Amino acid sequence: MTTPPPKVFVSYSHDSDLHKDWVLKLATRLVANGVDVLLDQWDLTLGSDLPRFIESGLTTSDRVLAICTSQYVEKANAGLGGVGYEKMILTDQLMRNINSDRIIPAIRGNSLATS
Repeated sequence: MTTPPPKVFVSYSHDSDLHKDWVLKLATRLVANGVDVLLDQWDLTLGSDLPRFIESGLTTSDRVLAICTSQYVEKANAGLGGVGYEKMILTDQLMRNINSDRIIPAIRGNSLATS
């Protein structure tokens, strides 16, 4: 019996096309290494229910990979867009299990100076 691959929801902000391409390449490498990745660029189409995708992805994934850029942090702190919605859900989940290690932050760019 084989162990199912870990399921990872990738949380990121759409800072630029270059950043979105970088995230896509990262997700592709994760899949190539046996990770089941939930990524909006693959799993959403025009007219898809974004809140439902976020809620389902965050509740069914084993881990959440948060790609933290300066814009990501700004959106999360201000509660803006998909990132703000994801933060709200994740904050609730963390408060229920404060010792959780589900969220994996990945700092990209100059985020360290402003996060």
